[in-house]
Amino acid sequence: MAQWFAIKARHEDALLFFRMGDFYELFFADAQAASAALDIALTARGQHQGQPVPMCGVPVSQAEMYLARLIRRGFRVAIVEQLEDPAAAKARGAKGPLKRDVVRLVTPGTLTEDALLEAGRANFLTAIVAHEGRLGIAWADISTGLFETEATDTAGLAAILGRLDPAEILAPEDVDLGPFAPRRVATGKLAMSIPATAEAARRELAQFFSAASLDAFGDFTPAEALAAAHVLAYIAATQMGAMPRLSHPASAGMAGQLAMDAATRASLELLAARGGAEAGSLLGAVKRTVSPAGARLLAAWIAAPLNRLEPLLERQAAWLTLRDAGLAEPMRAALRGAPDMARALGRIALGRASPRDLAAIRAGLDVAARLIPLLPRGVVLLDNAAGALNPAPALAATLAQALAEPAPLKLEDGGVIAAGFDGELDAERSLRDDTRRIIAEFQTELAQRYGVASLKIRHHAQLGYVLEAPAAAVEKLRENTELVLRQGMANGARFTHPELSTLDQRITEAAARAAARERLVFSWLVKQVLEHAVPLAACAEALSLADVLQSAATLALNGRFCRPELSEDEEFHIESGRHPVVEAALPPGVSFIPNGCDLCPTQRLMLLTGPNMAGKSTFLRQNALLVVLAQAGLPVPAGAMRLGLVDRLFSRVGAADDLASGRSTFMVEMIETAAILHQAGPKSFVIVDEIGRGTGTRDGLAIAQAVLESLHNNNRCRAIFATHFHELFQLAEALPRLKPHTMRVKEFRGEVVFMHEVVEGAAQKSWGVHVARLAGVPEAIAKRAETLLKAAERNTASTSPLPLFASLATPAPEASTEAEAVLLARVEALDPDRMSPRDALDAIYELRAAALKTRPGHAEN
Repeated sequence: MAQWFAIKARHEDALLFFRMGDFYELFFADAQAASAALDIALTARGQHQGQPVPMCGVPVSQAEMYLARLIRRGFRVAIVEQLEDPAAAKARGAKGPLKRDVVRLVTPGTLTEDALLEAGRANFLTAIVAHEGRLGIAWADISTGLFETEATDTAGLAAILGRLDPAEILAPEDVDLGPFAPRRVATGKLAMSIPATAEAARRELAQFFSAASLDAFGDFTPAEALAAAHVLAYIAATQMGAMPRLSHPASAGMAGQLAMDAATRASLELLAARGGAEAGSLLGAVKRTVSPAGARLLAAWIAAPLNRLEPLLERQAAWLTLRDAGLAEPMRAALRGAPDMARALGRIALGRASPRDLAAIRAGLDVAARLIPLLPRGVVLLDNAAGALNPAPALAATLAQALAEPAPLKLEDGGVIAAGFDGELDAERSLRDDTRRIIAEFQTELAQRYGVASLKIRHHAQLGYVLEAPAAAVEKLRENTELVLRQGMANGARFTHPELSTLDQRITEAAARAAARERLVFSWLVKQVLEHAVPLAACAEALSLADVLQSAATLALNGRFCRPELSEDEEFHIESGRHPVVEAALPPGVSFIPNGCDLCPTQRLMLLTGPNMAGKSTFLRQNALLVVLAQAGLPVPAGAMRLGLVDRLFSRVGAADDLASGRSTFMVEMIETAAILHQAGPKSFVIVDEIGRGTGTRDGLAIAQAVLESLHNNNRCRAIFATHFHELFQLAEALPRLKPHTMRVKEFRGEVVFMHEVVEGAAQKSWGVHVARLAGVPEAIAKRAETLLKAAERNTASTSPLPLFASLATPAPEASTEAEAVLLARVEALDPDRMSPRDALDAIYELRAAALKTRPGHAEN
C-alpha cells in the first residue's frame, strides 16, 4: 500500500490499474468509482487506519474490455505494472514488494488498441496555445501517426474543433471551447517538459524529427510550433517516454478548404446523426468502403471539403476511371478484409507490438500486391497509389515465411513463429515437445509400476510436475518411499517423484529456451518492420485512398449519382437533386421525389414558402449536402450539377436552446444568424429556415425581412431562405435577385396532399391545422383551431392576432322547455360588472339550484 500511495500522489486524477499477479486491482475511491462504472463487485483487502480498504479488480487478460468502458465514461487510467519477474526477484533474495511503476497513462486522446478505438474514426489529441494575439492548434492521432497544425483566431477555433471532433484537448482555461469544453484535460499533475519560447519549441520539434530546422517541413507560426510541442510533451508524459511514429508536422490551414462552423456541421449531420451514430448521417449514406482506414479517409474528405479546383478534379478523374473501366467490384474484392496497417504500425512503433500487428502488416502487403495490377495508369491519384503499394518486397517475403497462421493473440501464447523459419527455435521446440512425449510415457510406466491405472502426471503452477492419485489409491502410494506427499485434495492427493522432478527441470528449461528464442526472433521481425516504417505508412495511405476511390466509383455505378461540373465562377445549378440520407432511409418501393435548384447570378436568392411537412427543411439540407459531396470530390445524387466552388457554407436550420450556456432557442438562432451576416460573401452558400420564429409575430417578420434584405444587398451570397412569413414574397419587386418558390400542395376532396415538389410562386397559407391533425392532435382541438383561424382571417384589421374571447361565443342554444327558457333569461339578465363578490356567489348558487330542478327525475334532498 505504500507503493500505491506513492504512485497515486503522482496521478491523483487517474484510476490506478495496480498489477497484482494476474489481476489489475483498484483501491479506495478508485475501486468505488470503477466498480460502479464497470458493474463489478466491490470488496475489501486489509485495513487502513482501522478501516477496510475498498478493492475491486479485473483480469489482466480482459483489461482492454474494461479499459474501453472506463474511457468511454470519461476516466483516465494509469497502468501500474510489475517491473521485475517474481522468480528473478526471489532468486536474488530481494525483500519487500516487487518493483512497480506507471508504464502508461491511458487517456481518450492517446489510445492505440483496436478494442479502445472506433475503427472508422480518427482519434485526435489536440493542443491549443495563444501567442501574440493568435491561436496555434496542433493535433495528432498516435494510432495512425497523423500530425498537423493550424493557426487561427478565436472566431475560427469553433470551426476547426467541429471539423476535428478531438477526443482530448489541451487548452488554457481562458480559451472558450464551446461544446467541447468537457474534453479539456488538466495537465497540472503531469511531468511535462514544455518549451518556454516559440524558438525553443521549433528546436525541439526539429530534433524530434531529426531535421536541422522545422522549416524543412513548411512554414509554421510561433503559436503553431508551441502547440505542436505541447502535443509531443503530453504524449511523452502519458507514454512514460515511449514515443509513437508520427508523420512530419504539416501546417493544414483553412486555405483551400470549404469553411463550415460548428453549428453548420451539427445541422447537416455530416459524420454522425444526432444520437452520435453513423447511421442517419451523410457519411453513413454514401459510404461504400470495405476497410477501416478507407472509412476514416472518407470521413476526413467529408469533414473537410476543398475549395481548390485542381485536387477536386484529380479525385473525380480517379473514381471516374475506375467506374468506366469496370474496376470498382474487382477492387472491392481485393480490398475486402484489408487490415488496419496504420494502427498496427502505430502500436509497433510504441513498443506494444502483438503477433497480430505483424500479421496485419503481412496481410496489408499481400492486399497491396493483389491491388497493383488492377490500378490503371495515367491518372495522378492512381499513379501515386500504385507507386506506394510495393514498399518492401523483401520484408513481405520475410513476414510471409516467418509468421505462423493464424497469429496468436499474445506473444506469451507461443506458436508465433512458423516452423522452418529459425533452425535454433525448431531445435528447442523439438526438445520441449519430445520431453513432453517422454512425460506421457513415464506416466504409463508409473501407473503400471504402482498398480494405479488412474494415476496422472499434471503440471501445477507452484509445485511443477506432480503425480495425481485418486482418494482410493492414496494410502497405498503413501507406503512407497520413492513418493513424497505434497498436497492433499478433496478427491485425492498430489505426490512428487525424484525422476519426475528431473524431467520437470528439463522441460522447464527447454520451454524457457524456446520461448526466449521466439521472443528474440519476434523482436528481430519488429525491428525489420520499423526500418521500413515510412514506406509502410505510405502503403497504408495508398490502400485507404484506393478504398475511398472504389467507394465513389461504386456509388456512381447505377447512374443515380453523377459527376458535378466544378468551376471557379458563381454558378449553382442542380437538376433532379435528392437528399442522400433521406433517400437511403426510404423503405423498398418508395421513391424520393427529386427537385432542382437554380441560383444563377441574376437570381441567386431563393425565397421558399410552404407548409410544414411539405419538405422545405429536406430541400434546404439536400442542397447543402450536395455542395459538401461535390467539394469532397465525390459523386452527387442528382441528374446533373454545375457548381462554382463555395468558400463558406452556412446552415441555420433546426436551432435548439443551449441551456448550459444560458441561451434560449431564439438567442441561439440570432447568434447563428449574426455569424452568417458577418461572414458570408458572394462565393458563399447559405441555407436558413424560419428566421424569427422564436419571438413575437411582428418582431419575427421584421427580423426575417431585414435579414433577407441584407443577404440580397450586402452579402450577395447564394442562399435559400425558407419562411412561414408569406408576406415576404412581395419583396421580389424590390429585390431583383430574389426569386419566390413554394412547396407544391394539392387539396383533394377536403384533404391536403403534400407533393414535395419545389415550384415557382408563393404559398397562400400554411396548412398548420392539417399538420396538427396528422400529428394526432384531438379533433376537438383541431376544430377549435380552425374556428380561431377563420375568425382571424375575417378580422385581419384587428389589433389582436386572434379574437380569442369573441370567438368563444357560439350561437346561444335554444331552450327545450319553458323552465330552461326562464333560466337562460335569468343568466342573460345578470350584470357581473355591477355585482359584488358576495352577490355573484349567491347568484351562482341560485342558478345551479334552478338548473338542477330542470333535469328530469330531479328530487329535493
